[in-house]
Amino acid sequence: MSVKTLKINKNGEILIITTSGSENGGAMTEFEGKDEPGIGPPMHIHFLQEEKIKVLKGSMRVKSDSEEFSMKAGDERIFAAGVAHQFWNDGKEQNHYAGYLKPSYNWEYIIERVYDSANASNDIKPAPFDAAFLLTRYKSEIDLLVIPKPVKMFVFPVLYLLGMLLGKFNKYKGAPAPFR
Repeated sequence: MSVKTLKINKNGEILIITTSGSENGGAMTEFEGKDEPGIGPPMHIHFLQEEKIKVLKGSMRVKSDSEEFSMKAGDERIFAAGVAHQFWNDGKEQNHYAGYLKPSYNWEYIIERVYDSANASNDIKPAPFDAAFLLTRYKSEIDLLVIPKPVKMFVFPVLYLLGMLLGKFNKYKGAPAPFR
């Protein structure tokens, strides 16, 4: 088992892939996360995957497309494929949670690139060209609802084309094909 730790330097968000989908034929990716107060992933959707979150230490606020609630150590929640959700540390100290995505599909590839891009641009989110590439190529798998629809519909296609022409996506050579 190979553990991979990802960290966004600007806000300290930590994601630890404890079991890679490559270890179980893509059945699932298991992970742990540690977030400082107020930190967590933005509202997002996994179109093809179920995601489970279990709070191990501290607390978490969770919002889905239909409800908002708090979780404490021991609480867990499963989000079905296609359900928009986000979660963040609503406590005063770093929290710790565990979970999975199943099946794995390209989530590990995508999330590693998101963290790499955020760190390369010294931000908490990927750089615009990287976001355009990842959210265009893998739009059948994931979406970030924090990005306005007009940006995804009009700006990202232009950035994607410019990125192709300018060689901005050479680093993605060999990227896995999207599912669906």
